[in-house]
Amino acid sequence: MLEALAGAAAGAGVGGAILILGGPDRLRLPAAVPTGLRDKLRRAWEAEVALVAGVELPGLTLRRFVLVEACAATTVALLSLGLTGLWALAAVGLGAGTAAVRAAAAIRRAALRRARQDAVLEAVRMLRHLLETGGVGVQQALQALAVRGPDRLRADFAAIADSAASGRQREAWIGARARVAEPMFDLLAAAIELQRPGGGELTPLFAGLEESLSGIHEVTREAEALQVQARGAAALIVSLPVVFIVVLAGLGSPYLQAYRTVAGEVFLLGMLLVMAGSYAWILARLRLPSEPRLRLPDA
Repeated sequence: MLEALAGAAAGAGVGGAILILGGPDRLRLPAAVPTGLRDKLRRAWEAEVALVAGVELPGLTLRRFVLVEACAATTVALLSLGLTGLWALAAVGLGAGTAAVRAAAAIRRAALRRARQDAVLEAVRMLRHLLETGGVGVQQALQALAVRGPDRLRADFAAIADSAASGRQREAWIGARARVAEPMFDLLAAAIELQRPGGGELTPLFAGLEESLSGIHEVTREAEALQVQARGAAALIVSLPVVFIVVLAGLGSPYLQAYRTVAGEVFLLGMLLVMAGSYAWILARLRLPSEPRLRLPDA
């Protein structure tokens, strides 16, 4: 029985992977959808698009991401049913498989964002150091960052430095801000807007900018560390009852016979949904407020 279910789960995963096809990520809502619901659905859609874009995997579209979620959910549900024989746990497995894929995507996106923040802070430090040494202006410092700056930002600084000759540096900064999409980089762009022909007078400005970004960087890291600890503790507490039920099912314990009736399955599913709702509420309370982007005049 377990071998058959494992084969079915593997087949579902492979079949889902084969069926993954590219396609445009569009949200089409009927005109009859109320405005309030339409706005909520559109915001949720935009959040999903942002999650997929933040993963930065070539060829990954929202459609493919949803299909991967469906494959993972089906696989976990079949394995849960095979291990316990309880349809309630199979239903919970659908959500667990989807949550696992989303958690992996969120972890990767957070890691990439931390790398971008570190790169911006390193670029500010290099820029301050170049200006402190004297003999170079901001434009020369940007050219140096394009060659010896952080790897993740070299292409952006190269485009900014090269655009100076054509007088389109403002457009280059706008494009760089859109690609990096970090408030810390917005502050750097705002500081550059205040530049003067001689870069030496800007040394105090960039020294203050480095100090501010270092403070933001430290506070953000501490808050994220505390958030990870709290979320891990909540996940452990919520998962313990499920693990206990799986262990009892694997040992063939008679204590689970009460849950193998229709009423027992409904009761177990209701309790598991309450646990899942509590965990979702905890995650919502632990979510850190997003740092607002600095609005700069683009015209």
